[in-house]
Amino acid sequence: MDRRKETGLSAPPDESDARSLISMQELEPSPVEEAPPDLKSGAYFPKREVDPSSEQGGFAGKFSFLSLGLSGHRWDYWLSTLQKYSTYPPTLFFVLHIANTSLIPLATRTVPASEPYLLLTRPIYQAPSLEHVVLTVPIITHVVSGITLRSIRGRRRARLYGAETRAQRYLLKSWPKPSVQARLGYALLPLLGVHVLVNRLVPLAVEGGSSGVGLGYVAHGFARSPAFWNLYYIVFVAAGVWHIVGGWATWMGWRVTTARHTRGESGSIHGGYLGYMESPEQTKRKNRMWRIVHGIAAVGTAIWLAGALGVVGRGGPGSGWEAKNWDALYRSVPVISGWL
Repeated sequence: MDRRKETGLSAPPDESDARSLISMQELEPSPVEEAPPDLKSGAYFPKREVDPSSEQGGFAGKFSFLSLGLSGHRWDYWLSTLQKYSTYPPTLFFVLHIANTSLIPLATRTVPASEPYLLLTRPIYQAPSLEHVVLTVPIITHVVSGITLRSIRGRRRARLYGAETRAQRYLLKSWPKPSVQARLGYALLPLLGVHVLVNRLVPLAVEGGSSGVGLGYVAHGFARSPAFWNLYYIVFVAAGVWHIVGGWATWMGWRVTTARHTRGESGSIHGGYLGYMESPEQTKRKNRMWRIVHGIAAVGTAIWLAGALGVVGRGGPGSGWEAKNWDALYRSVPVISGWL
Protein backbone atom coordinates (compact mmCIF):
# COMPACT_ATOMS: atom_id res chain seq x y z
CA MET A 1 0.00 0.00 0.00
CA ASP A 2 1.18 3.54 -0.76
CA ARG A 3 2.98 5.29 2.11
CA ARG A 4 0.83 8.44 1.69
CA LYS A 5 -2.36 6.45 2.17
CA GLU A 6 -0.91 4.83 5.25
CA THR A 7 0.00 8.16 6.86
CA GLY A 8 -3.31 9.81 5.83
CA LEU A 9 -1.62 12.54 3.75
CA SER A 10 -3.16 13.67 0.50
CA ALA A 11 -1.31 13.67 -2.77
CA PRO A 12 0.44 16.93 -3.79
CA PRO A 13 -1.49 18.96 -6.34
CA ASP A 14 -0.35 18.83 -9.94
CA GLU A 15 0.80 21.92 -11.94
CA SER A 16 -2.71 22.76 -13.27
CA ASP A 17 -4.12 22.85 -9.76
CA ALA A 18 -1.27 25.10 -8.66
CA ARG A 19 -1.85 27.53 -11.52
CA SER A 20 -5.57 27.76 -10.77
CA LEU A 21 -4.82 28.38 -7.10
CA ILE A 22 -2.40 31.19 -7.97
CA SER A 23 -4.89 32.73 -10.44
CA MET A 24 -7.50 32.88 -7.69
CA GLN A 25 -5.11 34.72 -5.40
CA GLU A 26 -3.56 37.19 -7.82
CA LEU A 27 -5.70 39.92 -9.44
CA GLU A 28 -4.76 42.25 -12.23
CA PRO A 29 -4.72 45.88 -11.11
CA SER A 30 -7.60 47.97 -12.49
CA PRO A 31 -7.60 51.77 -12.87
CA VAL A 32 -9.58 53.76 -10.36
CA GLU A 33 -12.03 56.27 -11.78
CA GLU A 34 -10.93 59.78 -10.92
CA ALA A 35 -14.49 61.18 -11.27
CA PRO A 36 -17.80 59.47 -10.55
CA PRO A 37 -20.07 58.73 -13.50
CA ASP A 38 -22.59 61.32 -14.55
CA LEU A 39 -25.91 60.37 -12.99
CA LYS A 40 -27.93 62.77 -15.13
CA SER A 41 -26.71 61.23 -18.35
CA GLY A 42 -27.53 57.74 -17.09
CA ALA A 43 -23.92 56.51 -17.33
CA TYR A 44 -24.09 54.97 -13.87
CA PHE A 45 -26.91 52.62 -14.72
CA PRO A 46 -26.73 49.86 -17.32
CA LYS A 47 -28.88 50.16 -20.40
CA ARG A 48 -32.09 48.25 -19.98
CA GLU A 49 -33.41 46.04 -22.70
CA VAL A 50 -36.66 47.21 -24.25
CA ASP A 51 -39.41 44.67 -24.39
CA PRO A 52 -40.65 44.40 -28.01
CA SER A 53 -44.20 43.94 -26.72
CA SER A 54 -44.09 47.14 -24.66
CA GLU A 55 -45.37 50.52 -25.78
CA GLN A 56 -42.01 51.96 -26.80
CA GLY A 57 -40.50 48.71 -27.96
CA GLY A 58 -43.50 47.70 -30.05
CA PHE A 59 -44.63 50.98 -31.60
CA ALA A 60 -41.56 53.15 -31.46
CA GLY A 61 -39.36 50.23 -32.40
CA LYS A 62 -41.24 49.51 -35.58
CA PHE A 63 -41.38 53.18 -36.50
CA SER A 64 -38.02 54.27 -35.10
CA PHE A 65 -37.22 56.10 -38.33
CA LEU A 66 -39.92 58.63 -37.40
CA SER A 67 -37.85 59.90 -34.49
CA LEU A 68 -35.34 61.55 -36.86
CA GLY A 69 -32.65 61.15 -34.24
CA LEU A 70 -34.57 63.11 -31.60
CA SER A 71 -34.54 60.46 -28.90
CA GLY A 72 -35.26 60.84 -25.22
CA HIS A 73 -38.87 61.99 -25.49
CA ARG A 74 -42.05 59.99 -25.27
CA TRP A 75 -45.09 60.33 -27.45
CA ASP A 76 -46.93 62.52 -24.95
CA TYR A 77 -44.10 65.07 -25.17
CA TRP A 78 -44.54 65.49 -28.93
CA LEU A 79 -48.33 65.53 -28.62
CA SER A 80 -48.11 68.22 -25.95
CA THR A 81 -45.84 70.23 -28.25
CA LEU A 82 -48.33 69.90 -31.10
CA GLN A 83 -51.18 70.89 -28.82
CA LYS A 84 -49.31 73.98 -27.65
CA TYR A 85 -48.01 75.38 -30.92
CA SER A 86 -51.22 74.65 -32.82
CA THR A 87 -52.85 77.45 -30.80
CA TYR A 88 -50.63 80.18 -32.23
CA PRO A 89 -52.33 80.70 -35.65
CA PRO A 90 -55.92 80.64 -34.23
CA THR A 91 -54.87 83.17 -31.59
CA LEU A 92 -53.77 85.55 -34.35
CA PHE A 93 -57.15 85.07 -36.03
CA PHE A 94 -59.09 85.76 -32.82
CA VAL A 95 -57.13 88.99 -32.25
CA LEU A 96 -58.18 90.18 -35.72
CA HIS A 97 -61.73 88.95 -35.16
CA ILE A 98 -62.25 90.74 -31.86
CA ALA A 99 -61.00 93.93 -33.50
CA ASN A 100 -63.45 93.57 -36.41
CA THR A 101 -66.49 92.46 -34.47
CA SER A 102 -66.10 94.40 -31.21
CA LEU A 103 -63.42 97.07 -30.98
CA ILE A 104 -64.12 98.77 -34.30
CA PRO A 105 -67.93 98.69 -33.83
CA LEU A 106 -67.43 100.18 -30.37
CA ALA A 107 -65.39 102.98 -31.94
CA THR A 108 -67.72 103.67 -34.89
CA ARG A 109 -70.98 102.92 -33.02
CA THR A 110 -72.68 101.79 -36.27
CA VAL A 111 -72.66 98.62 -38.38
CA PRO A 112 -72.35 100.33 -41.82
CA ALA A 113 -69.29 102.30 -40.68
CA SER A 114 -67.64 99.10 -39.37
CA GLU A 115 -68.19 97.00 -42.50
CA PRO A 116 -65.25 98.43 -44.53
CA TYR A 117 -62.75 97.45 -41.82
CA LEU A 118 -64.06 93.88 -41.85
CA LEU A 119 -63.67 93.77 -45.64
CA LEU A 120 -60.07 94.99 -45.35
CA THR A 121 -59.00 92.11 -43.10
CA ARG A 122 -61.19 89.43 -44.67
CA PRO A 123 -58.58 88.38 -47.30
CA ILE A 124 -56.13 87.71 -44.48
CA TYR A 125 -58.14 84.99 -42.75
CA GLN A 126 -60.77 83.99 -45.31
CA ALA A 127 -58.55 83.41 -48.32
CA PRO A 128 -58.84 79.77 -49.48
CA SER A 129 -55.10 79.23 -49.08
CA LEU A 130 -54.81 80.86 -45.64
CA GLU A 131 -58.06 79.90 -43.94
CA HIS A 132 -57.16 76.24 -43.57
CA VAL A 133 -53.58 77.06 -42.53
CA VAL A 134 -54.67 79.59 -39.90
CA LEU A 135 -57.80 77.86 -38.60
CA THR A 136 -58.81 74.44 -39.92
CA VAL A 137 -55.58 72.48 -39.62
CA PRO A 138 -54.41 74.02 -36.29
CA ILE A 139 -57.80 73.53 -34.60
CA ILE A 140 -58.07 69.90 -35.75
CA THR A 141 -54.49 69.29 -34.63
CA HIS A 142 -55.21 70.87 -31.24
CA VAL A 143 -58.32 68.76 -30.64
CA VAL A 144 -56.89 65.45 -31.87
CA SER A 145 -53.63 65.82 -29.93
CA GLY A 146 -55.54 66.65 -26.74
CA ILE A 147 -57.83 63.62 -27.03
CA THR A 148 -54.89 61.37 -27.89
CA LEU A 149 -52.99 62.61 -24.85
CA ARG A 150 -55.90 61.77 -22.58
CA SER A 151 -56.13 58.31 -24.11
CA ILE A 152 -52.40 57.60 -23.72
CA ARG A 153 -52.34 58.76 -20.11
CA GLY A 154 -55.50 56.84 -19.27
CA ARG A 155 -54.11 53.61 -20.76
CA ARG A 156 -50.80 54.14 -19.01
CA ARG A 157 -52.57 54.54 -15.67
CA ALA A 158 -54.69 51.45 -16.31
CA ARG A 159 -51.59 49.42 -17.20
CA LEU A 160 -49.82 50.68 -14.08
CA TYR A 161 -52.57 49.27 -11.83
CA GLY A 162 -53.14 46.14 -13.90
CA ALA A 163 -56.60 47.02 -15.23
CA GLU A 164 -57.09 44.95 -18.37
CA THR A 165 -60.83 44.86 -19.06
CA ARG A 166 -63.19 47.74 -19.71
CA ALA A 167 -65.00 47.06 -16.43
CA GLN A 168 -61.71 47.17 -14.49
CA ARG A 169 -60.71 50.44 -16.15
CA TYR A 170 -64.12 51.88 -15.31
CA LEU A 171 -63.77 50.88 -11.65
CA LEU A 172 -60.24 52.27 -11.58
CA LYS A 173 -61.43 55.48 -13.25
CA SER A 174 -58.16 55.60 -15.16
CA TRP A 175 -59.10 58.64 -17.22
CA PRO A 176 -58.50 61.78 -15.16
CA LYS A 177 -61.40 64.06 -14.44
CA PRO A 178 -61.48 66.79 -17.12
CA SER A 179 -60.15 70.14 -16.02
CA VAL A 180 -61.99 73.41 -16.48
CA GLN A 181 -59.83 74.07 -19.53
CA ALA A 182 -60.77 70.75 -21.12
CA ARG A 183 -64.47 71.21 -20.41
CA LEU A 184 -64.42 74.66 -21.99
CA GLY A 185 -62.70 73.22 -25.03
CA TYR A 186 -65.25 70.44 -25.45
CA ALA A 187 -68.11 72.91 -25.00
CA LEU A 188 -66.53 75.23 -27.54
CA LEU A 189 -66.52 72.63 -30.32
CA PRO A 190 -70.30 72.55 -31.05
CA LEU A 191 -70.55 76.31 -30.57
CA LEU A 192 -67.76 76.90 -33.06
CA GLY A 193 -69.39 74.38 -35.39
CA VAL A 194 -72.65 76.38 -35.41
CA HIS A 195 -70.74 79.59 -36.13
CA VAL A 196 -68.88 78.03 -39.07
CA LEU A 197 -72.06 76.41 -40.37
CA VAL A 198 -74.10 79.64 -40.40
CA ASN A 199 -71.41 82.03 -41.58
CA ARG A 200 -69.23 79.90 -43.86
CA LEU A 201 -70.66 76.56 -44.96
CA VAL A 202 -74.27 77.57 -45.75
CA PRO A 203 -73.26 80.67 -47.76
CA LEU A 204 -70.70 78.56 -49.60
CA ALA A 205 -73.32 75.94 -50.45
CA VAL A 206 -76.10 78.39 -51.41
CA GLU A 207 -74.24 81.30 -53.00
CA GLY A 208 -70.84 79.78 -53.74
CA GLY A 209 -69.03 81.92 -51.19
CA SER A 210 -69.34 84.17 -48.16
CA SER A 211 -68.67 87.50 -49.85
CA GLY A 212 -72.13 88.72 -48.80
CA VAL A 213 -71.66 87.71 -45.17
CA GLY A 214 -70.60 90.53 -42.88
CA LEU A 215 -71.69 92.46 -39.84
CA GLY A 216 -74.97 93.34 -41.54
CA TYR A 217 -75.71 89.64 -42.02
CA VAL A 218 -75.09 89.02 -38.32
CA ALA A 219 -77.22 92.02 -37.32
CA HIS A 220 -80.02 90.72 -39.55
CA GLY A 221 -79.86 87.40 -37.71
CA PHE A 222 -80.21 89.18 -34.37
CA ALA A 223 -83.28 90.99 -35.69
CA ARG A 224 -84.81 87.68 -36.85
CA SER A 225 -84.22 85.78 -33.58
CA PRO A 226 -82.84 88.01 -30.82
CA ALA A 227 -83.34 85.54 -27.96
CA PHE A 228 -81.45 82.71 -29.66
CA TRP A 229 -78.52 84.78 -30.91
CA ASN A 230 -78.04 86.76 -27.71
CA LEU A 231 -77.89 83.59 -25.63
CA TYR A 232 -75.71 81.84 -28.19
CA TYR A 233 -73.12 84.61 -28.45
CA ILE A 234 -72.92 85.07 -24.68
CA VAL A 235 -72.07 81.40 -24.19
CA PHE A 236 -69.87 81.22 -27.29
CA VAL A 237 -67.77 84.29 -26.51
CA ALA A 238 -67.42 83.44 -22.80
CA ALA A 239 -66.29 79.86 -23.49
CA GLY A 240 -63.92 80.97 -26.25
CA VAL A 241 -62.26 83.80 -24.31
CA TRP A 242 -61.88 81.75 -21.12
CA HIS A 243 -60.41 78.84 -23.08
CA ILE A 244 -57.91 81.06 -24.91
CA VAL A 245 -56.86 83.05 -21.84
CA GLY A 246 -56.60 79.91 -19.70
CA GLY A 247 -54.55 78.16 -22.37
CA TRP A 248 -52.07 80.99 -22.71
CA ALA A 249 -51.81 81.22 -18.93
CA THR A 250 -50.87 77.54 -18.91
CA TRP A 251 -48.17 78.05 -21.56
CA MET A 252 -46.75 80.80 -19.32
CA GLY A 253 -46.69 78.48 -16.30
CA TRP A 254 -49.86 79.68 -14.57
CA ARG A 255 -51.83 76.46 -14.24
CA VAL A 256 -55.19 77.87 -13.20
CA THR A 257 -57.79 76.37 -15.53
CA THR A 258 -55.79 73.22 -16.29
CA ALA A 259 -55.38 72.02 -12.68
CA ARG A 260 -57.40 68.84 -12.20
CA HIS A 261 -57.88 65.84 -9.94
CA THR A 262 -58.39 62.19 -10.63
CA ARG A 263 -61.95 60.93 -10.68
CA GLY A 264 -63.54 60.66 -7.28
CA GLU A 265 -61.05 63.01 -5.65
CA SER A 266 -62.44 65.93 -3.73
CA GLY A 267 -60.89 69.19 -2.70
CA SER A 268 -59.63 72.32 -4.38
CA ILE A 269 -56.51 72.87 -6.39
CA HIS A 270 -54.85 74.31 -3.33
CA GLY A 271 -54.99 71.09 -1.30
CA GLY A 272 -52.02 68.92 -0.45
CA TYR A 273 -51.22 65.27 -1.23
CA LEU A 274 -49.52 62.65 0.94
CA GLY A 275 -49.06 65.10 3.76
CA TYR A 276 -47.68 67.89 1.56
CA MET A 277 -49.08 71.31 2.41
CA GLU A 278 -48.42 74.53 0.57
CA SER A 279 -46.79 77.42 2.32
CA PRO A 280 -48.82 80.61 2.85
CA GLU A 281 -46.69 82.32 0.19
CA GLN A 282 -47.48 79.61 -2.38
CA THR A 283 -51.18 79.75 -1.59
CA LYS A 284 -51.17 83.54 -1.87
CA ARG A 285 -49.38 83.35 -5.22
CA LYS A 286 -51.87 80.80 -6.60
CA ASN A 287 -54.80 82.88 -5.45
CA ARG A 288 -53.29 85.94 -7.12
CA MET A 289 -52.75 83.99 -10.34
CA TRP A 290 -56.35 82.75 -10.19
CA ARG A 291 -57.69 86.29 -9.83
CA ILE A 292 -55.50 87.67 -12.63
CA VAL A 293 -56.34 84.96 -15.17
CA HIS A 294 -60.07 84.96 -14.54
CA GLY A 295 -60.09 88.74 -14.35
CA ILE A 296 -58.48 89.04 -17.78
CA ALA A 297 -60.95 86.51 -19.18
CA ALA A 298 -63.91 88.38 -17.69
CA VAL A 299 -62.74 91.75 -19.05
CA GLY A 300 -62.08 90.27 -22.49
CA THR A 301 -65.52 88.66 -22.57
CA ALA A 302 -67.21 91.90 -21.49
CA ILE A 303 -65.41 93.95 -24.17
CA TRP A 304 -66.20 91.45 -26.92
CA LEU A 305 -69.87 91.23 -25.97
CA ALA A 306 -70.15 95.00 -25.66
CA GLY A 307 -69.31 95.40 -29.32
CA ALA A 308 -71.00 92.25 -30.58
CA LEU A 309 -74.28 92.59 -28.70
CA GLY A 310 -74.33 96.29 -27.91
CA VAL A 311 -73.56 97.53 -31.43
CA VAL A 312 -73.83 94.71 -34.00
CA GLY A 313 -76.73 93.03 -32.19
CA ARG A 314 -78.70 96.27 -32.33
CA GLY A 315 -77.89 97.05 -35.92
CA GLY A 316 -81.37 96.06 -37.07
CA PRO A 317 -82.57 94.04 -40.09
CA GLY A 318 -81.38 94.56 -43.64
CA SER A 319 -83.46 95.90 -46.49
CA GLY A 320 -84.21 95.16 -50.14
CA TRP A 321 -82.72 92.29 -52.07
CA GLU A 322 -79.90 91.95 -49.55
CA ALA A 323 -82.36 91.13 -46.76
CA LYS A 324 -84.09 88.54 -49.00
CA ASN A 325 -80.77 86.80 -49.68
CA TRP A 326 -79.96 86.77 -45.98
CA ASP A 327 -83.39 85.31 -45.16
CA ALA A 328 -82.77 82.57 -47.70
CA LEU A 329 -79.41 81.77 -46.10
CA TYR A 330 -80.86 81.51 -42.59
CA ARG A 331 -83.70 79.30 -43.84
CA SER A 332 -81.13 77.00 -45.49
CA VAL A 333 -79.31 76.23 -42.24
CA PRO A 334 -79.95 72.56 -41.43
CA VAL A 335 -81.44 71.34 -38.13
CA ILE A 336 -81.65 74.75 -36.39
CA SER A 337 -83.23 76.84 -39.16
CA GLY A 338 -86.52 76.95 -37.21
CA TRP A 339 -84.77 78.83 -34.39
CA LEU A 340 -83.17 81.36 -36.72
